[in-house]
Amino acid sequence: MHKKILIFSHGELIGDGMMKLPFIRMLSHVFPDAHVTWLTGPHPTIFKTALNPLVSAHLHQIIEYPLFPNGFGDSLKHFWKNPWRSLLENQKFDLIIDTEKKVASALTLKQIPHQKFISAAYRLGFSDQKPPQPYQKPDLLLDRLLNLLTASSGRPLDPTLLKSVYDTVVPTEWQEHAKEILKPYSHKKIVLLAPGAGGRFKCWPLENFINLAKQLENKGLQPAFILGPAEPEWQQQIKTFLPNAFFPLQETNKTSPYLTIALGQLAAVNVANDGGVGHILAASNQPTISMWGPTDAPKSTPNGRHVVLVKAQDFGGNSMADIPVAAIYEKVIALSS
Repeated sequence: MHKKILIFSHGELIGDGMMKLPFIRMLSHVFPDAHVTWLTGPHPTIFKTALNPLVSAHLHQIIEYPLFPNGFGDSLKHFWKNPWRSLLENQKFDLIIDTEKKVASALTLKQIPHQKFISAAYRLGFSDQKPPQPYQKPDLLLDRLLNLLTASSGRPLDPTLLKSVYDTVVPTEWQEHAKEILKPYSHKKIVLLAPGAGGRFKCWPLENFINLAKQLENKGLQPAFILGPAEPEWQQQIKTFLPNAFFPLQETNKTSPYLTIALGQLAAVNVANDGGVGHILAASNQPTISMWGPTDAPKSTPNGRHVVLVKAQDFGGNSMADIPVAAIYEKVIALSS
């Protein structure tokens, strides 16, 4: 039985973190009594901040790159300098899982005292165990991580448990808070619109969201905009064209990813870009339209039971602006009816 487990990653933004949640939950099922340390380098992890409520029951220690200013395992020089000694205080682990594919980090991590080592690097060439052969690398990041867990345990993952780890259980307090926020519109079908993303190149044009919202209003649906902390200037811009626009997260001073998921559960349909909020809304398991432009949808499709991918390539383009408003409107109407 593995009592001490070390997981290494390069760090997580919100979207990365949401994609990895089923892997982290499944880890707890496969090794239920283990103490899990999550180590990142060279970037920080959202698991220590915004998404911490979703992982605190599974990750017992989180160590970020600032404890080692030059990152961890990102260069072959770390193989000689043994940076893990200062980070991990000479701990010994029953199992180390390297989720990244860099040879430098694999070689560095392999020096940490351990009983079993599993790494995604070099097509699992540094690993003590591998998944059943023949091995084919999956497109989806989450499936790659679950393969590492299969290799670690030496047995197939329980299909019943695999289904359950995709679901985020929202605490009652956040469900009730979401109901209170949306109470003025409880007589209408609500469509949540999330126009933001980590990079503007991932954003469907804001005017498209506004035009979509106008059409939904005319159809008797209630659009509500989910705006993050990086998008405050959009609120007034939206209200200029939509005087009755509703902004649920601006109606409260209590924030949590659980609240956004709970709001998504109460919506008839969610519409989002390829970004962190889109991944959070997809976790609601309500119909979620996920729009993609130049980035890789097969690798990073959001986890959710009812995700509808809409790609710019479907319309002969490669940018978010190539997705027509009419196409999204038609899908919202079909999903909400």
